[in-house]
Amino acid sequence: MKTFKYIGLTLVATTMMAASCSDFEDYNTVPTDVTASANKTLWENISADSELSDFAALVKKAGYDDELSAAHYYTVWAPLNGTYDAASLMSEDSAMVLQRFVKCHIAEYNHNVSGPVDERIHTLNQKSFSFMGDGQYTYDGQTITQLNLPSSNGVMHVMSGMATFYPNVYEYLSTGTGIDSLQSYFHHYDISYLDPDRSVLGPMVNGKQTYIDSVMVTYNQMLNRLSVLASSEDSSYTMLMPTNEAWIAAYNHIKPYFHYINTTSAQDIANATSATSAPTVSVTVDAKYLTDSLTRYYIVNNLFFNNNNGYNRWLVDESAENKDTLLSTLHNKLSNPQEILARTSNPEKLSNGFARVADSLAFRSWETWNPTIAFTPTSSYVKVWNGSSYMVNMQITNPELAGLEPGTTNVRFIHVQPTSNYSKPELDVILPNVLSTKYNIYVVTAPGSWDASDTTALRPNQFDFSLSYCNAANKLQTIKLNQKVENDWTKIDTVKVGTFEFPVAYRGLSMDRRYSPNLKITTDFTVFNRPAMAKYTRDFKIISIILRPVEEDEYLSKEK
Repeated sequence: MKTFKYIGLTLVATTMMAASCSDFEDYNTVPTDVTASANKTLWENISADSELSDFAALVKKAGYDDELSAAHYYTVWAPLNGTYDAASLMSEDSAMVLQRFVKCHIAEYNHNVSGPVDERIHTLNQKSFSFMGDGQYTYDGQTITQLNLPSSNGVMHVMSGMATFYPNVYEYLSTGTGIDSLQSYFHHYDISYLDPDRSVLGPMVNGKQTYIDSVMVTYNQMLNRLSVLASSEDSSYTMLMPTNEAWIAAYNHIKPYFHYINTTSAQDIANATSATSAPTVSVTVDAKYLTDSLTRYYIVNNLFFNNNNGYNRWLVDESAENKDTLLSTLHNKLSNPQEILARTSNPEKLSNGFARVADSLAFRSWETWNPTIAFTPTSSYVKVWNGSSYMVNMQITNPELAGLEPGTTNVRFIHVQPTSNYSKPELDVILPNVLSTKYNIYVVTAPGSWDASDTTALRPNQFDFSLSYCNAANKLQTIKLNQKVENDWTKIDTVKVGTFEFPVAYRGLSMDRRYSPNLKITTDFTVFNRPAMAKYTRDFKIISIILRPVEEDEYLSKEK
């Protein structure tokens, strides 16, 4: 998995800063100017101006006066006294004043104004502010009252108000109120390390390098996994943030789907030597940990939406159409967006999107943590007894007539056939990623005429189905599901295997599919049953196996 690193609260990537520079040649150079201020540093000019005394006091509190006295070249946008609540800012701690106020008003390089300006200024705290105008200028919407005041180490503009700091997604996860459970979960995945290239070297002490100014880079493994560039100021997300109460409710709702036991057994179909028995294979896990871990993950994996995606544009653009779907950053489509958003607060502006605090997560389980499981049986999923099998790719010219989704051009299915006139083929199918919930199980069969190599008469099948699974006491059980099930050989047909509630979950037990329940498909009759042999074929043509959550089927039946 590719890792997208984002920089923590104290660091701005040099490449981002360079992209916003109005004049690269001015970096770390001192412009020639005959005015008195040009021979003084930025800090000297700020602290000497009585109308900027509040700003000077806040810069001093933040400990940034020394930096504005150094040779490094900056542009400063300084707010006038009385145009913002300086007293309130003075009551905050110095780190907050530095990050959320002082650095909002300072950028690297020379942003000297001449003629029309339309820039996005990337400031020292990684925020992005508009700087625009032609004759009359604004910075973050605040009017510039004085332009291009030169200093020996930069230039200053004076404005009638302060720039507003908005947290990004990652910062909000650290500062939002009432979302402690969410914050604790994500910050568990924080990783920070020293970036020596951007840190200021200090002396060697006892053979070890020290740093005068240590720059720490932070990235979050879980946000990366969810495809969220949480600190990227060039991105735009809508983030749902469940309250502590909503988190607990979601946890209690999702947890039963992930009921694991410490040791789970299964039939080892891959190494079986007989159709009637198979060796047992077992896997041992920390059941409590796995249940808790996956439950929490499935609370958060659909909380983020990229506002730039076509499905989600309506979140930030009321004129956008198609307001019937949300697409999460993991590409899960949520079909009830109005219901989901109805349980959230009004959007709170972030520097890279919006946050919506949710008092409930109205997700449909089958669209998030408990999806339909559908797959085409392949050699890694099946074992054939008393027969042989091969895969067939069928080109489709008219998917609607075949009962397929529009646009379908190819269907892949497995053809199982007897090896002799007397054999009765059986098919064992491994069922992957099953959760501890109730499924309706289906088999989708292909038309009898779809395989030219099929030499049998065009007839239906008559199936028997049985299921092997592990119970909550780690005992293997086998039960019969539907028997004597006929299909329609003239079309793609979906037949009901049965309904079953699995007592334990299998998803995430191992990358090895062996640790899974097993579905056995067989012909109901023997070759000695002449009436059945004349009516039915022993060949199977199976397109897919489907395990659909009962709750989804019940919802779909109500919608019809």
